[in-house]
Amino acid sequence: MDSPRRILVVRHGERCDFSFSQHVKNLNFFTCYFTGIDWMKRAFDSNGKYRAFDLNLPRLVPKRKDGYQKFANDAPLTEMGYLQAKLTGRSLLESGIKVDHIFCSPALRCIQTAVGLLRGMNCSKLKINIEPGLFEWTQWCRSGLPSWMHATELDEIMYPVNPLYTPYLRPEDLSMKETVADYYDRSHKVVREVLKKYKGTVLFVAHSASLDTLTRRLCGRQPRNEQEFLFILQQTPYLACAMAKENSNNTWSLCPPPTRPLTHSANHSYNPQ
Repeated sequence: MDSPRRILVVRHGERCDFSFSQHVKNLNFFTCYFTGIDWMKRAFDSNGKYRAFDLNLPRLVPKRKDGYQKFANDAPLTEMGYLQAKLTGRSLLESGIKVDHIFCSPALRCIQTAVGLLRGMNCSKLKINIEPGLFEWTQWCRSGLPSWMHATELDEIMYPVNPLYTPYLRPEDLSMKETVADYYDRSHKVVREVLKKYKGTVLFVAHSASLDTLTRRLCGRQPRNEQEFLFILQQTPYLACAMAKENSNNTWSLCPPPTRPLTHSANHSYNPQ
């Protein structure tokens, strides 16, 4: 008897802008989305030369054709964020689950998380399909959608992406006037489109809300209202994982995630003065 089809949805790892922006530390979750430029003022000089001023910043950042300034709205993972991804990938490997396909939001933090997951799973054969339809709720993007690195550009720097993948939605298809209900609808359409074309176990790497938006309607439940939606975002840690499986009657239901939780404490910088 064949094992049931499954989807896994994983949130990205710790990101540089939330970790190293001074304004973020004492503000609520939602304000954080718009204060991600402070770390760049310290990490890049006027010529764009990068210097990691903290051990948790990546030793190197990808060279982007659209310019280093675009990291302000498309931040990379921290060193801890990448480690979180590898640890979670290792947990998936130890669970015995075999991932057949991997789809990813175009956000750099999600792509780097997908790379770390694959490394942790010791999986060198899978290629990451970058799907703009998996990007977060567009209302977070007050100044417009970020400029994302292209799949061919990522392929050139040896990220295991699929440069031949044709996405279900293009960046220009994403509406900047999207409501929460629209976001649930977009997410559901993307997951349904993927499930039509791809068999086996599918891994989606995306954003905090994605664990809910990609599974809720699939499992026969109504989208959350905006208040519930904003609340659940605060309950979703980095590398959180949700899993849904297909039942014998072709319905889907949530089931316990295969990964162990990843718990660690905050570690702030020390001021000797």
